[in-house]
Amino acid sequence: MTVRSTAGLAIVNRLVAQVLGIVRGRTGGVMLLFTAATLLLRIASNAVLTRILPPYVFGVMGVIASAMVILTMLSDLGYASFVIRHERGDDPRFIDVTWTIRLGQSVLQAIAMALLAAPFAAMLGKDWLAHPIAICAPVFVLNALCPMSLLVAQRHGRVRMVGAIELGALIVQIGCNVGLVSVFMDYRALVVGLYAGALTRIAVAIILLRPMPRLSFERALATEFFGFSRIIMVSSILTLLITQADKVLFARLFAMPTFAVYAMATNMALSTQPFGRNYVQNYFFPLVSRVWREAPDTIAHTFYRGRGRAYRLLFAGFGFATGLAPVIFAILFDWRYEYGWVFMSVLMVRGALDLDSFIGSQTLMAMGFTATTLRANVLRLILFAAAVAGLFRLLGPIALPLALAIAEGGAAVYIGWLLHRRGIFKPRLHAAYAVIFVAAFVAGGAISMAAAPGKTIEGLARMGR
Repeated sequence: MTVRSTAGLAIVNRLVAQVLGIVRGRTGGVMLLFTAATLLLRIASNAVLTRILPPYVFGVMGVIASAMVILTMLSDLGYASFVIRHERGDDPRFIDVTWTIRLGQSVLQAIAMALLAAPFAAMLGKDWLAHPIAICAPVFVLNALCPMSLLVAQRHGRVRMVGAIELGALIVQIGCNVGLVSVFMDYRALVVGLYAGALTRIAVAIILLRPMPRLSFERALATEFFGFSRIIMVSSILTLLITQADKVLFARLFAMPTFAVYAMATNMALSTQPFGRNYVQNYFFPLVSRVWREAPDTIAHTFYRGRGRAYRLLFAGFGFATGLAPVIFAILFDWRYEYGWVFMSVLMVRGALDLDSFIGSQTLMAMGFTATTLRANVLRLILFAAAVAGLFRLLGPIALPLALAIAEGGAAVYIGWLLHRRGIFKPRLHAAYAVIFVAAFVAGGAISMAAAPGKTIEGLARMGR
């Protein structure tokens, strides 16, 4: 080993030790605490509300969420990345101009959602959904009114402050949901909670961080911002097509109660995603970026060393939840939702594959290969469309989440191949995560077979109807 390589490894080990120290210390603990608290609150809320409200209500909210995500990603300008990385990110003038652009965009989004509610509902074959979709349009403006100081707080790593604001807003939203179900025994209880949470977020952010920003404009900054945003929008549109196509197709092809079951399974699977994403975005990506600048010869060592214990625990958790899904649904939800565990299991597999592909794509981005995510999204879209076309007639509803898993698996293989070409991918080290996932899945599945015998066959049979 050369002197340069030895010095490089010393730098890497020091950086990794610093990162893992943060993750295991107060800041990392706070991040995991808020993520876990958010997950538990959502699970508890779903468990209570699904026993009170009819299933179609959650189908309605799933459609509303999809409509909002579609509009958000079609016009995704990358505010967070722009503010957090920009050298002027702490300049009040910079923040005011960026906030003004975001506010103007949100007004256009709200108008578009209100005008397109009827055509979107008609496309789904459910004209009566136009009103619920339209009444949620102003939420875009409320979200934009929240001060950009939240992003500045993220820029400076104020995890506790940001987490407390988001958690507080969620608590108010859930409290309104549960409190209003006795007044509105339909989707209105959840819509009011949505507004209450957005208003709380604005109020708490103003109180704890700084006053409301002012309307301001600067041509040079706006030009720079929109130039940056063009790159973000292309990838976001492809991500939109991949992540929302299954929900739109499901809502179009099946009755609202059936879609409600799928929406609930999707919420359960996606609720685990922030654990991995937060680790990569807050800790791993900054680590590999610094290593690539200071000791590029050691990037392969960092790729596996930087995952640390956290990724082993994440893969174990995803595998265990995949096998335990029948028991989870049997405990949390009544008989109307029990077969949704099949959807959740497939989506958890997709989540584990995403966990792997995301950390790989972020590593390649840190190395300067910014087109990796765009190309991977093109591949995902092609594989998803092919899988739906080939499997839907044969398998029915389960083909949609299965197509997502196949698409993510293809993207993971592609990103792994790119890493291999650059001498980063190590098959033996990588295989360890697959072994951990499978072992945990077997353990969870064994518990499911003991605690809920026959549930697997019953759920699979229900999917084929």
